[in-house]
Amino acid sequence: MFNIQTATEFYSMLIEDFDDFVAEPHSARRAMHCAITAYHLHEWVWGDWLAQDQAARDTLSIEKRNKDLFLQWIDNHCVWFTLAQGLANGSKHFSRDYGFGTALVSGFGEGGFGLGPYGKGYLVIDLGDEAGSGRWLPAAHLLEVVVRFWRDFFRKYLPSPDLPVSRHHVD
Repeated sequence: MFNIQTATEFYSMLIEDFDDFVAEPHSARRAMHCAITAYHLHEWVWGDWLAQDQAARDTLSIEKRNKDLFLQWIDNHCVWFTLAQGLANGSKHFSRDYGFGTALVSGFGEGGFGLGPYGKGYLVIDLGDEAGSGRWLPAAHLLEVVVRFWRDFFRKYLPSPDLPVSRHHVD
């Protein structure tokens, strides 16, 4: 599409979406773009090379040429990927019931948690009462983990000297 033709180029778009979100952690638009791109990257990886690369599928222990098995592999190796999937599909299909809540934290009023960096609000995911003290997950933490998962995946399974790097990753 346009000038994005490969999984690596789509990954580059994810890095740009992530960097844009980190600059505006209160922006639902930036968070949604990042989550949607992070989730749909599995389709680009599958369609661009993994579906045709039996050796790579063997390395991942994906027995059949089946994209759903690849998605299961991702879910097993990135525990928060299903939350990114929920955000992506919830926005695509206008669903308000994707298994968790979301909120903008922007003050100290009733139920408020305070402000984020530089006096701005930030986005959180509500995992519900059953999550106990881990109920509130900052969206930035979720997106960071998923982006790092993809970074590590590309480094290990599709290395490239031109792999883009987020300006927010220190390593």
